[in-house]
Amino acid sequence: MVEQVLSNKDYLQEVYDRTPLGRLGEPSEVSSLVGFLCLPASSYITGQIICVDGGMSVNGFYPHHD
Repeated sequence: MVEQVLSNKDYLQEVYDRTPLGRLGEPSEVSSLVGFLCLPASSYITGQIICVDGGMSVNGFYPHHD
C-alpha cells in the first residue's frame, strides 16, 4: 500500500501540500515518541492521543479528489 501511494506523484504532492511541514514523517520521528512514552518521565501521561502527523490532521487526512 505504501509503495502504491509513494509511486503516485500527483497524490503524494497533494499530501505534501496539505501537510504544514510539507513532507512525510520519518520512522525515527515516531519511534522517538514511543521511546519517550516508555520512560519514567512520561509516567503522568495517560489516555492521550498524540498525533505525529506533521500537522496533517489540521487539514484532514485525505487529499480531495475531483
